[in-house]
Amino acid sequence: MQSNRAGAQTPPKVTVNHDESDAVSGQPPLNARGPAAVVRFACRHISVSSLVTLFLGVLATAVSAAGSWIPSLWGDEAASVLSAQRSLPSLFRMLGSVDAVHGTYYLFLHFWVQAFGASPFSVRFPSAIAVGVAVAGIVVLGSRLAGNRVGVISGIVAVFLPRITDMGEEARGYAMCAAGVVWLTVLLVQIVSLERPKRRLWLVYCIGLAACGYLFLFSLLIVVAHAVIVLGTRQRAVLRSWVRATLGSVVLAGAVIGFGIHEGGQIAFLATRDNTNIHTLLVTQWFGNDLMALVAWTLIITAIAVWAIGVYRTHRDPGEPSALRDSRARRPALVPLAATWLLGPPAILLAVNSVHAVYSSRYLSFAAPAAALLIGWLLARVRPQIVAIPLLALLVAASSISYLAQRTPFAKNNSDWSQIADTIKANSEPGEGILFDEGTRPSRAPRLALRTYPSAFTGLMDVALKAPWYDTTNWHDSVYPSSAIAARIGSMKTLWLIEYRLPGTQAGTYDRSILSSLGFAIVAEYPQHSSVVLKLTRR
Repeated sequence: MQSNRAGAQTPPKVTVNHDESDAVSGQPPLNARGPAAVVRFACRHISVSSLVTLFLGVLATAVSAAGSWIPSLWGDEAASVLSAQRSLPSLFRMLGSVDAVHGTYYLFLHFWVQAFGASPFSVRFPSAIAVGVAVAGIVVLGSRLAGNRVGVISGIVAVFLPRITDMGEEARGYAMCAAGVVWLTVLLVQIVSLERPKRRLWLVYCIGLAACGYLFLFSLLIVVAHAVIVLGTRQRAVLRSWVRATLGSVVLAGAVIGFGIHEGGQIAFLATRDNTNIHTLLVTQWFGNDLMALVAWTLIITAIAVWAIGVYRTHRDPGEPSALRDSRARRPALVPLAATWLLGPPAILLAVNSVHAVYSSRYLSFAAPAAALLIGWLLARVRPQIVAIPLLALLVAASSISYLAQRTPFAKNNSDWSQIADTIKANSEPGEGILFDEGTRPSRAPRLALRTYPSAFTGLMDVALKAPWYDTTNWHDSVYPSSAIAARIGSMKTLWLIEYRLPGTQAGTYDRSILSSLGFAIVAEYPQHSSVVLKLTRR
């Protein structure tokens, strides 16, 4: 019995952890090898291309974030900041009336502002991060489709491309939208490269495309470029799966599509703007200044021409095996993809714009990465290669003209709200009243200086305020008419009046007659960049 019991005993379990296995192999544990050994271990497991991708992504974030606190916030950013500062019930109530197409971004910014505040740098920094993510995706996509050299050069171009650096310093969702579109394209390239893609990958693509639509509705136009990838495979199964996934994403994005149509009147003002002139389409759209546009378009057109000639010669070459030609045809080609990505969405919006005004250059920010890819593809093929260096340097130098202009105090729509706030803070006293010119377009309303830089107005009485923005169904304050101001002023002795004034014109006369009848006279005038701050006292 004892013998049987002894034989039935289970041998003790031996657990070997990583440190022990290292000891068995004669190597000391990783955590005991010192910093140098840890670095060597990391280098063996992290490719150089990954490090370059990470570096360019971080560089893009740093470049976009640098100086982003300098320009005054402006109308569209005010919509973002004020929407984000609402309570969630108030935000959802507002989205049922206006700006539903930006709702996902506002929801994100709501939690960001709660954590990091609403300073200009804080609310713009997420866009800089998104630009870094987008640039990393551009490097990956370019490398995957045309080699590491193309990916790296495209990434360098993207870091400094004016449209990208502009959306990287703005508190709007365009940079996040661009990042989503780039990585969604990377995903699709990966899917079609597989011999038998799994259904869950198509499901991820479906959800990702819908998510891009929720970030910004017009980003759904990327499907015209994705069609180039899918049709290039010449595989019916891939085409069917892509069509199903795309239709599924449209269903998932149905809510934002419906709200976008319902709230279409919100952009009716575009009908009064000259947004489709040649300068806007060729310069402002992506390149910022004339020199950059000239250099960039020359390189882009050359890239498309070189690729087309190469395809023609390939199909004309009788010595090339047909199997090789077919293999090349099935691979996603960077140039037709990027060219369709760059030119397809604008063409669609321009066509729609001829019937209903929808076109704005900023709405197509998600197409900017395609310009970087086309330029990077060509520069990588320049021979001798050393010639590409001065061309790249010329691009960066031309981009710097726009980059520096983007980071001046009044760069955004000539907004001077920060300047107004500084003037009020330096000269006003608690208990004094303040009035704003309410006759301007909403995006230029001087009142928004109060809402975007509130600390400068502490202690002042907002004479015309009826209801703050968070108690309305849009992102504007509700104000009393001029006729009700007299009763609200009461016995107040000093008033500040802020009027919008275009450069080179005289200030308006907002409520001047009413204030004069109440005994107020102007005692000081503080001209700003696009407004004037007036101090009035009662005689």
